Amino acid sequence: MERFTRKYWVLSPNVKDGSDEAKWKESISTLKRAFIGYDASHRFGELFKDHIQLGDVILIAQGQNSSKKFFLCGIVDSEANYEYVEDTPDTAQNRKLKFTISKERLDELKLDFNNSTWGDSKQPATLYHLKAIENEADKIIVEKLASELQNQIIYQLMDNIKLSVERQAQIKALWVKYKSETKQEDKDFNNKEIEILLAQWQQYKGKIINDTLSLDDYTSTLGNASATMPGGYLCNFLERTTRTVLGSSKPGTAFNFEVKLNSDNGTYYILKQNKQNASRAEAESHFNDTIKGLLKSIVSETDPLAKIKLVEEANYSAKQILMKIAVLDNLSDFLYIYSTQWLEELYNDFIDGDAEGIFTKNHQVCLVAKKLLEVNEQDKGELIQLSRFLWRYVNAKTIADADNPNVIMYGPPGTGKTYSVVNSLDFVSQGDSSRYELLQFHPSFTYEDFIEGIKPKGVSKDGNIRFELVNGAFKNFCIKAKNNPGRAFYFVVDEINRANLSSVFGETLSLLEKDYRHDGKSNKNLIKTQYSTLIEDLIREDDKYKSLAYTIDNGEVKFGVPENVFFIGMMNDVDKSIDAFDLALRRRFKWIRKDCDYEVIEEETRFKRKEDFSNIGQYIKACEKLNNYIANDLGLGKSYEFGHSFFMKMSDIAKRKEITQRNLDTLFNLYLRPTLKEYMRAVFAESELDNRLNEALNKFKETMK
Repeated sequence: MERFTRKYWVLSPNVKDGSDEAKWKESISTLKRAFIGYDASHRFGELFKDHIQLGDVILIAQGQNSSKKFFLCGIVDSEANYEYVEDTPDTAQNRKLKFTISKERLDELKLDFNNSTWGDSKQPATLYHLKAIENEADKIIVEKLASELQNQIIYQLMDNIKLSVERQAQIKALWVKYKSETKQEDKDFNNKEIEILLAQWQQYKGKIINDTLSLDDYTSTLGNASATMPGGYLCNFLERTTRTVLGSSKPGTAFNFEVKLNSDNGTYYILKQNKQNASRAEAESHFNDTIKGLLKSIVSETDPLAKIKLVEEANYSAKQILMKIAVLDNLSDFLYIYSTQWLEELYNDFIDGDAEGIFTKNHQVCLVAKKLLEVNEQDKGELIQLSRFLWRYVNAKTIADADNPNVIMYGPPGTGKTYSVVNSLDFVSQGDSSRYELLQFHPSFTYEDFIEGIKPKGVSKDGNIRFELVNGAFKNFCIKAKNNPGRAFYFVVDEINRANLSSVFGETLSLLEKDYRHDGKSNKNLIKTQYSTLIEDLIREDDKYKSLAYTIDNGEVKFGVPENVFFIGMMNDVDKSIDAFDLALRRRFKWIRKDCDYEVIEEETRFKRKEDFSNIGQYIKACEKLNNYIANDLGLGKSYEFGHSFFMKMSDIAKRKEITQRNLDTLFNLYLRPTLKEYMRAVFAESELDNRLNEALNKFKETMK
């Protein structure tokens, strides 16, 4: 592919009497159309058209050496802010300089052109290309301009920051707490690991730049004799080896690497050609023609904005992998996050902008976050912490937000629903457990337990059972939230589908809706409950009963759900009582599915031991095969798959460096077989169960042969 490389230029129109600034301004005004478009009658327009491309940086200057004056600097952009020049070729129309550096700031930079390409010029010239690779003086100028342009971008982004002052303070407090809670042993591991990975990356980078990267270096299979580079081969190095500190950049499927060695170690899959069993010669031809040049263009480019352009415009399916390459070369310019979903969430939360490319959004959020949180970008360990912090922040934020205050998390057992919710809430609440409450529903849970009701409260002196009107858990929680405006409170219900939900919520169900929340001040969105009149009578007898009221509106006791309460429910959808959710309930909740996360299995199983399992990749495939067999072959569906917590038990079962078939036998028979047998009873005859279970075990062990 044609490589895009940002160039830095000095444009000097050589105006007569260059010391006269008024004449300079007049000259620039008359030349504006020539700079932007192509005017055949003006040499500047032709030079601009023939030599300068979108994305280049131009410094407009006048004079020689120490007497130079600078008037304008910016990036050539394609925004249509200027009128068309007649008969201008389309490729040259509508350009302007964006992120302009002011004349005053240019003066402050004190650019020294002595010994530069321009300073050494013997003959007057109009257009100078600063050669940062060949000329040391040019290099210093380019570095100063690149740094200042980066600052200009940051200033503009900070002007467009979407976070309120209060929210910025909250995020800063979260960041400080997060850093303080990171163990020193984890910091030491991160610092050591990143240096190892960067050294290993240099082996690949050297081969890429000098055109010696082979097909075997790019794609292979672990254990293959040709898999001798760090991580075995480049695709695995980028996808798996670097994930320890630089995040997961899984491409969805290995086929997205464009060319992949098949498990037979002889044929190749070529994605663009839709060839599933291509020969080595065909694979090498495709690799040499389409992939090597792309990789070289990215690793050869040093400017982060130019790198972004190369990645976003690449005709390559695994963009996450190209992003990881850019990260390895520019650790401080990007977040180590590659998920489109989470990057979109972060961008929309942090920045009021219109960036389109996902890697551009990654870069811009990184710039804002570093500035906001005062990150030391020279500290590689702190950069790792930043990405992990933002990953945790965005995962916690998406559980429940102002637009979706009611959420149901559902999926198979063992997928970490409760763990992820509590862990996220502890994070966003900064460890203040009073801001969230965890409750578990069961079939006998009632309206009286949830909202309010008359319940037995001990025995009187004469031996009779004493009854009192008491508030339920949710009503008391709403009262606490109303009394603490400006802070978010989270009410969490585990196994929410096990209770009779319509009965438990009663008339309060409608108050959960976003548009019917109480603002804590007005009398809007308040209702009388079935016990309101009784509470009013009790208050008339004794003021102590005012504590039972959510609020009193003109003498009437009413209830509401505050705006700062977020309601989170969790459920295993293998439980048939999911039917308890009627349509009235379903439409009031955002539904988030949690399935088996094989990346969690790999990370937690691999790194709990001092030494990695040598065949962890095969084990992950075995887990996937078993779940696919349950969902598809047995016809039970994804809701009956096993969650990752079941498979993570392998780290306690396997005692050696290699996971064996015997280890899989132990895991299956002790932890999986009893549960799977119960699932199958509803579908198969009792006489079929043992055979089906044995088939499932064989599928589980198949990959480990």
